[in-house]
Amino acid sequence: MGNPVCFLMLFPLIVVANGMAIGDVKESQIYIVYLGDKPQHNHECVADSHDDILASAVGSKEEARKLMVYNYKHSFSGFAAKLTKAQAKKLAEKPGVLRVLPDGRHRVQNTRSWTSLGLSNVGLPNNLLHQAHMGDGVIVGVVDSGIWPDSEAFNDEGLGPVPARWKGVCKSDGLFNASKHCNRKIIGARWYIKGYLHESGVKVAQFKETVEGTPSPIDIGGHGTHVASTVAGSFVNNVSYYGLSMGTFRGGAPRARLAIYKACWDAPKELCSSSDILAAMDDAVRDGVDVISVSLGGSYPHLPEVSPDNALAIGSFHAVAHGIPVISAAGNAGPTTSTIEEVAPWMISVAASTVDRAFPTPITLGNNKTVMGRGLVIGTRVGFTGLVQEELPKRVHAGKPDQAPVSGIKGKVVLSFFKDYFAQYPSAAVQVADSGGLALIVVRPLDDNDMYVYSDSMQHPATKIPIVEVDFEGGNEILEYIEKSSKATVMIGPSSVLVGKPLTPKIAGFSSRGPNPLAPEILKPDIAAPGASILAAVPPSYQTNDNGFAFMSGTSMAAPHLGGIVALLRALHPHWSPAAIKSALVTTAWNEDTHRTPIFAEGSPAKIADPFDYGGGIVNPNGAAYPGLVYDMDKEDYMNYLCSQDYRTADIYNATKETSAYNATAEQLICQNRYISLLDLNFPSIIIPELKTSITVKRRVTNVGPSNSVYRARIKFPVGTTVSVKPDVLVFNSNRRTIDFEVTVDAEQNMNTGFMFGSLTWTDGRHFVRSPISVRTTLYSLH
Repeated sequence: MGNPVCFLMLFPLIVVANGMAIGDVKESQIYIVYLGDKPQHNHECVADSHDDILASAVGSKEEARKLMVYNYKHSFSGFAAKLTKAQAKKLAEKPGVLRVLPDGRHRVQNTRSWTSLGLSNVGLPNNLLHQAHMGDGVIVGVVDSGIWPDSEAFNDEGLGPVPARWKGVCKSDGLFNASKHCNRKIIGARWYIKGYLHESGVKVAQFKETVEGTPSPIDIGGHGTHVASTVAGSFVNNVSYYGLSMGTFRGGAPRARLAIYKACWDAPKELCSSSDILAAMDDAVRDGVDVISVSLGGSYPHLPEVSPDNALAIGSFHAVAHGIPVISAAGNAGPTTSTIEEVAPWMISVAASTVDRAFPTPITLGNNKTVMGRGLVIGTRVGFTGLVQEELPKRVHAGKPDQAPVSGIKGKVVLSFFKDYFAQYPSAAVQVADSGGLALIVVRPLDDNDMYVYSDSMQHPATKIPIVEVDFEGGNEILEYIEKSSKATVMIGPSSVLVGKPLTPKIAGFSSRGPNPLAPEILKPDIAAPGASILAAVPPSYQTNDNGFAFMSGTSMAAPHLGGIVALLRALHPHWSPAAIKSALVTTAWNEDTHRTPIFAEGSPAKIADPFDYGGGIVNPNGAAYPGLVYDMDKEDYMNYLCSQDYRTADIYNATKETSAYNATAEQLICQNRYISLLDLNFPSIIIPELKTSITVKRRVTNVGPSNSVYRARIKFPVGTTVSVKPDVLVFNSNRRTIDFEVTVDAEQNMNTGFMFGSLTWTDGRHFVRSPISVRTTLYSLH
């Protein structure tokens, strides 16, 4: 056979007059030119068409090749190029060009957790981990800041050959040696830097002088390594962290393979550009990954999913359309409401919960009373020594300590009260160390925000002095002792490790919250997973690294926990859609109805968690493995969502159309007969933001359990409402796998309220398929 013929759109070349330089570097920036779904499967032809389109705006194919940054040709058609505003405007007017948008910027979001989720690797042979063969055969794509391949967490012991369907590559560059670093665990490694260099203004020569050195998949900052090892790290026995035994480390799917896509860079500026992220996701789809984990921050204020600036939503839409679940971090702006960052309904947005593990540290006073704090006092404890109280926050200005040393604290332990803890504590700790202090006791509201409790707070990297936290009750007890004693003394530590009871999970204070600011009818976040004080692999350069591991906190750590569980579900149910997987997770999660103890949400004050804190609840992997029923969706349902949002049809067409051939009629018809209520979209939750009298919503469930099953409805009414279901009994058989039903919610009170919460649970006596219900009654429109 000869070479395939490329049927391309032809664009006339434009002659540049007056010798004007095209693509003047001083004026140019990177623009993403979006062309929609790829028109054919021949990637070379698609790339050639990009050259022709760009050449029609810049004067020649030779110039076009110089300005081209990326070709997106696997999951959708488009390209990134360095253009002036005039050139971008000219391209935007070309037939077939859907959107031209400037490159955007993104940021990274940051052992015991798996056991707390019921996925122990010892015993319990029927849990999801073992039934899914630990994720064997599944390929997880991680779009982040790269990987430290020398970590023992990426050993390939016991793994079989690389899956034959894998189409990706490992690229040798800089410190990354493919022959050495790629194995049966790390099967793919690519990097993307063109957008970063242009967006940051960093020159290649300047970049090579930084700690990053020659561009490569190597992770310098630690975020990508931590994420990759959390989602699919291999077994590492007898992990010790500063002398404390942490047991055996592993990721969620320890036999899954890792494909690394480095799109975020740490030096000299921390940045992830949209064009680099899109290139990474495009390659991940082509390479054959089964799951994509993206722990990156989204836009704020929130952008519509079809906005030309919301590249992550558009890129993930194409991945999900190809059957690949995309897991994202919910954001770290909690506990403020409506701070959830990634709200695209096709993505799985993950909130962060705590783990049932703590590091209690005794603070023994000279009067023989002991106050329990938390932190890590490792090795030799601080013996009885002087104890003083100092108002350190007053010495910190704009995050920097006074230059003058603090008198009277040399050789002593310092007690200090903090309100604006995160802005003041690090600099205050440096001040204590520089002044000769031996340790710092931090007094703060411990339920306020725990993002850094066991990372920076354990032993501040700039100080190397022990730091122990206590709440205000404990702090006032210590202060009272100091005021009553002329020579107060104290002994601190050593710390111990406490797991299991009586510790209960909470939603971390930093975790971003709902409701969804773009579509309050759609629940966000979707689910919660461990994300506070997570121990995982890091590079040797990471500040609190010990033996190749360190603690990090953030929804960035929660997302790979969920990613590992999704990898296990893909291994167990390879034909489930991304929506079916999300439904299984949401409807089986642990929440106020199903957990053995109340689940609190940290804040000021703490409260009982609700769906806007944790979505369906804290992930229950073993329950999700066999959910019984699922609320399924596909690309057409997401199109219905976009149309029901009343976005401009041109924008929806631009973001989702199936061909790069411009079709004005298709654009006009794209939302014809699609204007259904957002309340009727088949999500595994029901949220009614404005209930005046009565509303009926529609849902459909698909039986994925025993064919002959009978499910009955159980309803927990939100306060001030009554809820009924028709039919309230669902009878399935081999010929009837899908059943529609209606839920009617009636207001019992004629007043404005906040959101009230309840649930609808379908059960056959063995499975409990729970959908959260959130209702707000109102006398008038809130918009």
